[in-house]
Amino acid sequence: MQEEVQRLLSERRFDPSITPQLEAYVDEQIKGGYTDLDANLALLRFYQYNPATANSEVICKILVKALMQMPGTDFMLCMYLVPGAAKDQKIEILKQLSDKLETCQFKEYWADMADDKNASVVNGIPGFHEAIRKYIVGVISATYQVIAKDELEILLNLKGAQLDQLLEERKWVAKGSDVQIPVNEFNEASVKFKQDGISFDQLAPIIVSTAGL
Repeated sequence: MQEEVQRLLSERRFDPSITPQLEAYVDEQIKGGYTDLDANLALLRFYQYNPATANSEVICKILVKALMQMPGTDFMLCMYLVPGAAKDQKIEILKQLSDKLETCQFKEYWADMADDKNASVVNGIPGFHEAIRKYIVGVISATYQVIAKDELEILLNLKGAQLDQLLEERKWVAKGSDVQIPVNEFNEASVKFKQDGISFDQLAPIIVSTAGL
């Protein structure tokens, strides 16, 4: 279906009659575990031009897939095109979750996801939590050389064997109550800031924006 959609966008990008194919393609992306931002933006533009045709469920799926691309700007680009009339409660929930992730409020993000109403918005999207953790891991790796293990558990919402597996995969080393993170081009400079008393919540958004994470 990917090739068919690419052909449609090449030949009939501004033809709203291809909307059904683009909507079906969103489900294909979810099933296949990939994202086609260009096709999704094209669909959202059709919705923007004719809000009466906007399918809020499809929009929600697109936004969830976009959120999985963080630290990419997919979510922001998609939100710009969502018609105001289509912004239902689920879309507002995704916007709030995005805001917390973008500003590195990871504890608050997981607290929100503990609410069944919020968690239900991402149900049915394979790999969502793994993608979000991958983003959070990137921020932590760029911010810390050493982090308390209990703090890491909170930021990643992982404990026990699941956390141990992640540490092994990332080659992070648990020593006592701390976890040591290999030095890299980003966290090497962060030691100075940590000693000056700047908190993770203050520092992480700066690291994300400057490092392109």
